[in-house]
Amino acid sequence: MYSIEQRVFLVLEYHRLKESPTATRRSFQARFNVPKGPDAKTIRTLFAKFQRTGSVTDDLVGNVGRQQTAVTPENVATVSGFIQQNPMSSVPRIASETGLKRSSTQKILRKSLHMFPFKIQTHQAIPVGAVQQRVDFANQTLTMIDSEGFDVGCIWFTDEAHFHLNGIVNKQNWRFWGSENPYWCEAKPLYSPKVTVWAAVCSRGIIGLRMATSERYVAIFFGTIIATQVLEDRPRTEWFIRWSPTTSYRTSVSLS
Repeated sequence: MYSIEQRVFLVLEYHRLKESPTATRRSFQARFNVPKGPDAKTIRTLFAKFQRTGSVTDDLVGNVGRQQTAVTPENVATVSGFIQQNPMSSVPRIASETGLKRSSTQKILRKSLHMFPFKIQTHQAIPVGAVQQRVDFANQTLTMIDSEGFDVGCIWFTDEAHFHLNGIVNKQNWRFWGSENPYWCEAKPLYSPKVTVWAAVCSRGIIGLRMATSERYVAIFFGTIIATQVLEDRPRTEWFIRWSPTTSYRTSVSLS
């Protein structure tokens, strides 16, 4: 940041002004005509380095030997071999198994091996039979569209979702900042109270959101849908489709 001339001036002035960083900064501003000079920490660090090494440059002149580093080809190969056999290991475990510091291990992983700790995503498994069932369902629907003039605008896609009433949504948001561990424990019921909300989506609009229970589900499905739709003059058939991870449900209701 500062030239050699400026560094030499700072060291000499700091010594001449009896190691006063404020007076040194003001003298530096007047000498080089700058609005802001180095802060006290920078001046003291530069002077201490000159006393230790006899140099004001940024290199390691005056230091004994070469700066030690754990990022060696041998350590890089060791970490690479371990991570290939244990790709899900954490940085502390890799450091413990290889005998390296955590900071050195992380530096090897990120800068030498160019690796990144990707987060594993999870999703609900779909059985092989259910995949084929979905393909057959889609082919049947396409056949109905081509041969019977099936109106895709009459398809309602339905589903429901559960909303828990205890206010606990994501435990990843539970954090407590403090100087000591409070050792808090949150009690969570085995079967938390919840409500089920049902909705249907079609090209003509959205039905919902409807609160549903096991007793009211059938009444909501038939009564609410038929009552809330604007019926056309001609009879027609409405198709209600509900997808699940393992299968699909298709129900037809004739409206007239």
